[in-house]
Amino acid sequence: MMKKIFKISSVGMTLIELSAVIVVASIIGLGMTSAAQAVMLHYQTDTVRQDLRQYGNNIMREITRELQLSQKVEIDGLNGFSRLKLYNQFQSLTPDLVISCRASEGIEFNDDVPLDGVLEFPNRGVFRDNGQRTLYLKDFTANYEPSSHPGMTEFKRSFMHLELILTMESDVMDEAGTVKEDHYFHRTLFLGTAYIQTKITNSMGGGDDEA
Repeated sequence: MMKKIFKISSVGMTLIELSAVIVVASIIGLGMTSAAQAVMLHYQTDTVRQDLRQYGNNIMREITRELQLSQKVEIDGLNGFSRLKLYNQFQSLTPDLVISCRASEGIEFNDDVPLDGVLEFPNRGVFRDNGQRTLYLKDFTANYEPSSHPGMTEFKRSFMHLELILTMESDVMDEAGTVKEDHYFHRTLFLGTAYIQTKITNSMGGGDDEA
């Protein structure tokens, strides 16, 4: 009888086996926690990335629309970026719309957020506070199509190339340094309204130099 009781009571896990189970369970739990954290960080980064890309596509669409409606366009520079001056009337001396840039605020129309404050640069908001993910405008350039033929200069200058570079810097993983990624947006457009108005003005003034 005593042997039977002793045999039953001795069935179970030893201290070493129990310790091993605890260690293995801890490793598995730690791995699952790290994996879940990595998935969450990737989701957060992708959310901010999508906001940045949506902004880039929308702002380039609005710039293109404004350029195609303008009768005259001038290019100069401000803050290290290209600046566009758009005129609704060819003979106007003061631009109706000035498109400029600031690194921390993105593209501005007449020193304000485009579309009456709707198209705001997404550098503030969820998943980008406390320096976790920093967004800024890296570069914006506007250039006319170059021409090697004097007779085609006027026509070539009606083609404009726009390039916008938006950057996201992420610093969310302890073991990794800051990760920087650039997003490029490019448009080539024909300034039809400005070209037609230039042709009309030159014809009336006798200044048409294009054969």
